[in-house]
Amino acid sequence: MIRNARKTRWGLVIVIILVLGAGVAYAERGRISDWLAEANKPMVPAVSYENVANPDDGGAAIPTETIPDEPTPTPEQETTIEPDPENIYVREPETAPAEPEDTSLPAEFNLAVPFTSQAPKSVWDEVHQETCEEASAYMAAEYLAGTPAGKIDPDVADAALMKIIEFENSFFGFNKDTTAAQTASLLEAYFNLNPELIVNPTADQIKAAIVAGHPVIVPAAGRELGNPNFTAPGPLYHMFVIKGYTAKGFITNDPGTRLGADYFYTFDVVMNAIHDWNGGDVGNGAKVVIVVKP
Repeated sequence: MIRNARKTRWGLVIVIILVLGAGVAYAERGRISDWLAEANKPMVPAVSYENVANPDDGGAAIPTETIPDEPTPTPEQETTIEPDPENIYVREPETAPAEPEDTSLPAEFNLAVPFTSQAPKSVWDEVHQETCEEASAYMAAEYLAGTPAGKIDPDVADAALMKIIEFENSFFGFNKDTTAAQTASLLEAYFNLNPELIVNPTADQIKAAIVAGHPVIVPAAGRELGNPNFTAPGPLYHMFVIKGYTAKGFITNDPGTRLGADYFYTFDVVMNAIHDWNGGDVGNGAKVVIVVKP
C-alpha cells in the first residue's frame, strides 16, 4: 500500500510538472517562435552597397555579365517628375531568355539591406495591411542610400511609409495593390532610382543582380509562399525584397511579418510564387521582378 501511494504521489508530481511546463511553453510561445525563427536564419555575411560597388575596398566584384547601371541623372533631370497617365502604368521590358546555370556566381551572397515590416509599430490596421509594396521599395532605397543593416526605427519607418502613400495617392490616384510596373515608376519618381523589370526571370539572373549590389523586389501570390507567420490564409498579393541567397534558396526581407528580416525561402517557393497583380487575378499574373539600381 505504501509503495502504491508513493507511486501515485510521484505520478501526480510528474503530471503537475508537465502541466506547468506546457503552461510556460504556451505563455512564452511568442518568444519561442522568435527564437526558432532567429536560429533557422541563414548565416551569410551581409555586404553594404558601398563595398559591393567598390570591390577594391573589400567588396565583391561585379560579374562581367551584369548590365551596367544607367548614367546618373543630372540635377536638371532630377527635378519634379510629372506623372503621365498614359505611360506610368505601362512598361515593356524584354523577356529574359532561358539561360544555363551560371557557375561563375558565388556560392552564397547577402546584401546588408535594412529591415522594416509593413506595420513598423505592429499596428496591422487597414492601411498597414496594404503597405508591403511601399515597405519593399523603401527598404531597397534605404540600402542604396547607405542606411546600415538592421531594423529601421519604427517611428522613422512608419513616417516614411505614410509619405510614400501620400505621394502615390497624388501620382497614381491610389496606393493599394500596385503592379511591378507601377512600383518601378514609384522607385523612379519618388526615390530617383533606376529600376529594371525582368520578365520570366531565372534564379541565376536574380542572383547576379544581388551580387551586383542590386536588391530585387518580388511581386508574388502571397499564399503560395507558405509563410507560417502570415495570418491565415495569407495575403492574396504580396511584395518582398530578395537580398541574398545560399545554395538552397533566397534570403529575403519580407515586410509581411515582424520576423521577416533575413527570412529564408527555397528557390522553388519563390520562383513559383512570382506573379504580378494582374487586376486581382494574381495566380495568372506575369512572372516579373524589379531589380533596383541606383
